[in-house]
Amino acid sequence: MGKLLVVRHGQESLMRTNYDDLSEQGREQATALGECFATHGWELDLVFTGPAMRHRDTARRVGKAIEAAGRSWPEPTELPGLDELDELSLVRATVGALSDDEEVLRLRREMVEVRDREERSRKFQRLFEVVIGRWLRGDFEPQGAETWPQFRARVLSCVETMTSQCEPETRILAVTSVGPVAVLLQRALGVDDEAAFGSAWQLRNTSITTFRFDARGRLLLEMFNALPHLRDPKQWTLR
Repeated sequence: MGKLLVVRHGQESLMRTNYDDLSEQGREQATALGECFATHGWELDLVFTGPAMRHRDTARRVGKAIEAAGRSWPEPTELPGLDELDELSLVRATVGALSDDEEVLRLRREMVEVRDREERSRKFQRLFEVVIGRWLRGDFEPQGAETWPQFRARVLSCVETMTSQCEPETRILAVTSVGPVAVLLQRALGVDDEAAFGSAWQLRNTSITTFRFDARGRLLLEMFNALPHLRDPKQWTLR
């Protein structure tokens, strides 16, 4: 069977001017991952990234570290299907669409009132998880945004694109975000929507989740949320 290594991007700059840019810690995480791949001889046949800057920059820094060790690095292919759902737009849309939802109103107010950047990021995450719960159930479908069925279909189509033409032992690396990994977990484990996202919320930045796949479309979870390149828990981040 082939192997699909899925990496969540490095820490981004949430609550800063350019959210999509990697933070300094995110850049260090990506470099450490590339050095780990090189040290342990993890050879890759194909590399794919989502279109976001944080996806592309994570892959670029992983590749640079691998090449610096004298190992080969396939030219990454950008796939829109690996993009994250538009989380900021979903949260902004709650201002009108969920104006009578007391829990959403409270969480949004708490986030706005916090001045510490890290604490505000945690408040945003809690708000986002609640909003996603409404979105998964179809209670919240703002105009112009992907619905959950549309998002899931888009990610699964992308996975088919990556795996359908591969040789039996092909090793693929895909750099993406939490949402697409939730779709893959659901496909591999057969869990419900909220359980898939409940697991995916635990993904650390630059963590490795691996799946086995075959020509029949089977997807089997092999490893989840691994951080062999970050020995110090202080380097672990969720946002």
